[in-house]
Amino acid sequence: MPGSELRSRPLGLTAPLGAWRPLDRLLVGYALLSSMVLGVGLARGVPGCGRQLLTNAAVLTIALVVTRWSRDTTRMLPTLLRFCYVPLLYLVFYHQIEIIWPILRAAPLDPGLARLEGRLFHGQPSLAFRTAYPFRWLSEIFCFAYFAYYFFTPVVFLTVLFRRGYLAAERIALATSMCFFGCYAIFWLLPTVGPHFFFPPHLGPQLYDGYVFNHLLFFLTSSGEIRAGAFPSSHIAVALLLTLSVRQEIPRLFAPLALITVLMLPAVVYLRAHYLVDVPAGVLTGLIAFAATKRLIRPASER
Repeated sequence: MPGSELRSRPLGLTAPLGAWRPLDRLLVGYALLSSMVLGVGLARGVPGCGRQLLTNAAVLTIALVVTRWSRDTTRMLPTLLRFCYVPLLYLVFYHQIEIIWPILRAAPLDPGLARLEGRLFHGQPSLAFRTAYPFRWLSEIFCFAYFAYYFFTPVVFLTVLFRRGYLAAERIALATSMCFFGCYAIFWLLPTVGPHFFFPPHLGPQLYDGYVFNHLLFFLTSSGEIRAGAFPSSHIAVALLLTLSVRQEIPRLFAPLALITVLMLPAVVYLRAHYLVDVPAGVLTGLIAFAATKRLIRPASER
């Protein structure tokens, strides 16, 4: 009777997934690192740290269960879950940033960024841009680009997964996860709440001008944004990384993703989600992530 390694496997796999793959190790490493910082916060009495430590314990348990269940599977469901469970946890770790950075910093760095922009641009671009061009149609275009960004990760991951196979999609997911977790760690050390929290009315995202996409974007961001994570722009970094990645794997996706990414560069400032300096910092982060992961994460045929 043939062994499990000879049975047909889904998504182009020819061998078992095994117990721990690089994406699993990255998740566990980040969870353990954040747990160390949260432990310090718990000892200092920082609110929310105990709850987040329990969350991390749940994440590590999920990783253990999923990897054990799927390590030698030939079924589609466990294979899909093995690929998807790490990206599904991005949001958990994103919201954790708001708890972690006060452990390491006494206050956010927005006053310094605002002063820097005042000196560089003789004003505040995140306030002046929309005031100078108060066009409803322009706001709608920028809202569309910002809203579309939230579909980059699932569209790219799943398209590559089903068209190019598990290993190709895993390379992109690993690169993206490195970029996200790297940005999250920077947010711990260089926390900025962003213009829509720092400047009056200090209430976070508001309903933008527009027609349709302004409402859709506000639905996503009104309760999802945190008081941290503006510098560098992870939106720009990840969008650029995924756009460059699909150029190699799914060329048909490159043009629409590139157009949306280009629109996002001014959009994040116009919509007061980011300071202007966050944008080139995000571009640089995305380029570094792409270059580093391209060197470190190569197909087996190129090694």
